[in-house]
Formats: sequence, C-alpha cells, structure tokens
Amino acid sequence: MTKIRIGVIGAGLIGRKHLRKLAEHGDYELAGIADVNAEQVAAEQPGARIFADYRKLLDEARPEAVIIASPNQLHAENGIACARAGIHILIEKPVTDTLETAAGLIAEVRKAGIRSLVGHHRRHHTQVKALRTLLGQGRIGDVVGVSAIWATHKPADYFKAAPWRSQAGGGPVLINLIHEIDFLRFAVGEIVAVEAIATNRQRGFAVEDTAATLLEFENGALGTFFLSDCAVTPWTMEQGLGEAPEFPFSGQSSYRLMGRRGAIEFPSLDQWTQEGGAQDWNKPIRAQANHAASIDPYVAQLDHFRDVVRGVTPSLQPVEDGARSLLVTLAIAEAATARRRVDLRERYAALGQGGQAAT
Repeated sequence: MTKIRIGVIGAGLIGRKHLRKLAEHGDYELAGIADVNAEQVAAEQPGARIFADYRKLLDEARPEAVIIASPNQLHAENGIACARAGIHILIEKPVTDTLETAAGLIAEVRKAGIRSLVGHHRRHHTQVKALRTLLGQGRIGDVVGVSAIWATHKPADYFKAAPWRSQAGGGPVLINLIHEIDFLRFAVGEIVAVEAIATNRQRGFAVEDTAATLLEFENGALGTFFLSDCAVTPWTMEQGLGEAPEFPFSGQSSYRLMGRRGAIEFPSLDQWTQEGGAQDWNKPIRAQANHAASIDPYVAQLDHFRDVVRGVTPSLQPVEDGARSLLVTLAIAEAATARRRVDLRERYAALGQGGQAAT
C-alpha cells in the first residue's frame, strides 16, 4: 500500500520525538519539516526538506497529513491552514490554547471534512485499553468514585530553562493535569462539574505548585485529584507506566477506581473483589492481578493515525473531543482561582455545539 506523505510542523522536543518514530515507521514518508529555526533543524535532519514557513510546507511539499507539534498558541492557526488545504492532522495536546481558538479550529475541520486526531498518547497504552475493557465488563460494578495522585518534584533547572513555567499558566494544572483529565474522561466518563483549591506556598512563584480538585462525572461517580510538582513521590502516571526514560519506573499505581462490587488500581490493574460478588464489609476482599503488555504509545498512535487517514477506522480523539479535555482543565484553573464550583454542561454545548466524547 502507498505510504502516507506526512509533514511535521514544529521540531522542538515533542516534534523531534515524532520525527524519530516516523523514521522507524514503514507506513509513512516524510514530506518535509517546518520550523522557524530552519538552519538548526536542517543540520539535525540531513536529507529532509526544511521550511522556515509552515505555509510553504503545505503548498510546496503537499503532504497528505501533518503532525502539528508547534507551540500551543499556534495550534489553531496551523490546524486551520491544514484544514483549508484538505490535509489531515495529528495535533499535539492541548488541542489549542483557548476555547475560542478551539471552537474556530473545530468549525474549520468540520467544514473541510478532514480527519483529525489529538495527541493524547496515553489513550493508546494497552493498560488503558485493558482498564476500559475491565470497566466495560462490569468487573467492579458501577464506578462510584476515583482517587488519584500526580505528585513529583520538578528540579530548579526545569524552571531556569523556561522561566515562563514559574508564571501564570505555567503551573502543574495547565501543564500536567490536562493529561490526567483526558485519561479520566476516556476511562471513567465525561466530567460535568469541578471544584478546586490551589496554593503556591512551597515555591512562592506567581503560579500554583500544589492543587486539589473535586470532580463530578456524568455517570454519577465522584473523584478527587491531588496534584503537586514539589513533592517527592512514586505516584505519577509516567513513573507507574515507565513510558519515558526520563521518568524512572516505579511501578506504583497512582489511581484507585472504586465500584459497587470492587476496585481497580491503575496502572497495575490489580483488581479487588469479594468472593461470589459479595458486597459486605464483614467479608474479606482479595486481589486479582490483570496483565497488559507495555507498548510504545507513540508508535501505536501513529498506527492509529495511519488507519484514520486511510478511512479504515474513526478517530479515537477528534479535535472536538480534545477541546473537551482543554475545557475541563481550564475550568479547574478557574475554580481554583475563584474558589467555587464550575458546572461544565452549558460550556460543552457552547463549544462547537457540544461535539461528542469518544466512546
């Protein structure tokens, strides 16, 4: 079958990761790379067509698909240009930087009829797929609640390398929590209301270093999420899955999903139930191990995008759905500032006429 001619907009940290995966993938042919640092990229990517202006990549290289890995504030502009050129897109998360730009991108993608995939790579882990299967089979009954932690200690060099990370918009809510919110939406269900509180007491930056969130799901489940980038713990999704070498593997579960008939820890997938389906605090509860092989989620994401571009399968996360994860995360930041509950239902309806979440 003919290879998919693909371009990459943005050759920063995540763009380079995509380029490495594309080089090893037999179903893609690199059409070109667009980056404002064209000379540097050309030195790093010998033999590739390099463009300083992404519009020239679209016009001259004429790719069938594009991976958008540019800065967040450029996602909408890049995506709209691709849509108007009839080019399918894999757009890095967050889908855009604001709900207004997300709505504009959604409208253009729908108008052009192109296929889209948002790069929340965790959806492609086999452990995540296994969790959805276990929940779908009713292994723990109706989900009652979720308790989750993302807590690690970012070193001083992290902030020195990019001073904006210590300013408004640079804290763990908007940088890190969006990954967790997308996972929860995908695994448990749509989130319809949030409350939050945040503090900057540990570092004293203009932005939070620690936050706690309450979540209300459409299916009636409730959730709590503790988030911090100044606490030394083994409890992050990155450490639990071992998905990247820069985050040493801990194998610890940072999620506990509790149901009417049992509970599941994630990502270990240890399942807790009582014999015979009992629901009685006077009877013992025992663990059962479930196994899911580890894979490279970025390769699996490229496999899926290939099938989306070829029309073989619907997108696991079109731009409409990615915008919902952005909406929830921005609402949590708002709730933490205002110290109030934020209901999301009307906001979903206003965002592209309420595009449906992935099922």
